[in-house]
Amino acid sequence: MVNVNETEALPCVGGCGLFGTRKNNSLCSLCYKKSVPEQLANLKLELKPEPSTVPTRSPVVVVEEPVRKQRCETCRRKVGVTGFSCRCGHMFCGLHRYPEEHSCPFDYKHSGRLALAKQLPLIRDKKLDRI
Repeated sequence: MVNVNETEALPCVGGCGLFGTRKNNSLCSLCYKKSVPEQLANLKLELKPEPSTVPTRSPVVVVEEPVRKQRCETCRRKVGVTGFSCRCGHMFCGLHRYPEEHSCPFDYKHSGRLALAKQLPLIRDKKLDRI
C-alpha cells in the first residue's frame, strides 16, 4: 500500500514551479532526471582510487574488420543466412554444399579414422599374444 507521505505533493526544490514527491527528494520528475547523473558523477569522483595504486595500461586499439558479404566459393552467389559452411572452412550455396560438388580438399577418410581411433579402444586378449 502507498504511504500518504510519499505521494504528498510538495513544491519542487529545483525551483521549476512543478510539484515533487518525497520519494524523489522533493524534486519533480524533470529535475530528478537531471540530478541523477550529477549524483552518479559525484559518487564516481569519491570512489576514484589513487593513481599511484593503479598500474597504468596502454590503451587497447580495437580494429574492426570490414563486413564481407557471404558468397559461395564456387559460383560467387550471395548466400547470406542460408549458406552452408564446409569443413574446409569455406561457405557454399545449396548447389555446392556437398564435398563432391566443390572439390573439397578436406580428407574425410582420415578424420573419420581418427575419430574412430579415439572412440574405440584397442581390445586384445591375452591368449592371442601367447599363440
